[in-house]
Amino acid sequence: MTDLSQRLQQLTPEQRKRLSENLRRREARPAAGSAASAQQPKPVLLPKRQSLYFFASSGAHAAADYYPLVLEAAALADRAGLHAVWLPERHFVDFGGFSPNPAVLGAAVAATTERLGIRAGSVAAPLQHAVRITEDWALVDNLSGGRVGVSFASGWHPDDFVLAREDYADRREVTARTIENVRAHWRGDAVSYPTTAGGEAEVRTQPRPVQEELPVWLTAAGNPATFEAAGRAGYGIMTALLGQTLKALRENVARYRAAWQAAGHEGDGDVVVMVHAYVSDRPDLEEFLRPAMHAYLRSFRSQTTESERDEEVLLESAYLDFLQGPSLLGTPEKARKVLAELRDAGADEVGHLIDFGLPAADVVEGLPELFALSADPEQDQAPVPEHARDHAPSGAEEPQGVRA
Repeated sequence: MTDLSQRLQQLTPEQRKRLSENLRRREARPAAGSAASAQQPKPVLLPKRQSLYFFASSGAHAAADYYPLVLEAAALADRAGLHAVWLPERHFVDFGGFSPNPAVLGAAVAATTERLGIRAGSVAAPLQHAVRITEDWALVDNLSGGRVGVSFASGWHPDDFVLAREDYADRREVTARTIENVRAHWRGDAVSYPTTAGGEAEVRTQPRPVQEELPVWLTAAGNPATFEAAGRAGYGIMTALLGQTLKALRENVARYRAAWQAAGHEGDGDVVVMVHAYVSDRPDLEEFLRPAMHAYLRSFRSQTTESERDEEVLLESAYLDFLQGPSLLGTPEKARKVLAELRDAGADEVGHLIDFGLPAADVVEGLPELFALSADPEQDQAPVPEHARDHAPSGAEEPQGVRA
């Protein structure tokens, strides 16, 4: 039980009521000098790329409604000029449970879009053979004309490892080895593996992908060691603000960049940050989002935490932190401010998580306001770095990822 939980249990019912009311009334204080800033506005520099991220709880939608939502939102993002769509891999739990294989869903997105990047966010590397990962994503690379990229994760649910070939305790080492084997297969190299017949087989995978090198990221929940490992290896980093503060993100990105430079890689890497997003000026936004966000946060907590007596107070506190803090839940003005803060923290790309439990029709209805952020005339438009330019697929305006 956390210290917060212990303190909440000591509150009287009246104190809990006042706490909940105070939480609802909290408003961010204007920064010092804001009046002067309003008189002399500075250009708002946003992250170079904006994308969609999907990670729904399977209790929030019927499957028959959810997959059409993904395809419709991806098609709209494609036409609006967003950069990519990120799709997870999850097993045996409600949280993210719509996507046991991002390559399958990615293939459907490939068939209904023209330029949108198609990303695994993430492939759980220890749960699959490197050959299978390569074959699946090379197929999607062909279907999409060279638009895929993969973020790899080591996994953390012990129950998931009923699917694994090696021990849970070795998952980080297995992940590192699997990534390098996938990259070798992607380039067309032969790799040897033991067979159950007692020998070894040297295999090359088919089909051959469109891209010569696979864009690779490493997924990090907030562990500084993971950021440093990605920097040393020359991978991009895929992370989120669900589990780390903006301050912690800034510090972790600095560690990542320092490790990248120390390893002698060209450029300064690539950082993708996932944030919850629903942009609207509607006056009842707090009430409108509350049921979906409470349910989403409850599903997230249920992976590791039993329900507590003061569950609703905790959920409300967490929800209001999202609403008033560094998320894209709120007005366009707030969203642009948060995007600028994320860029300042080192984000090259922001993945807008849109499927946190609102009905599908509401999600789609809210997309135009979200897409308008990526078309902001004040947004910085940085050129494609030299080291990524040769591998950018036709029609791409930004680097598709880090190719070590």
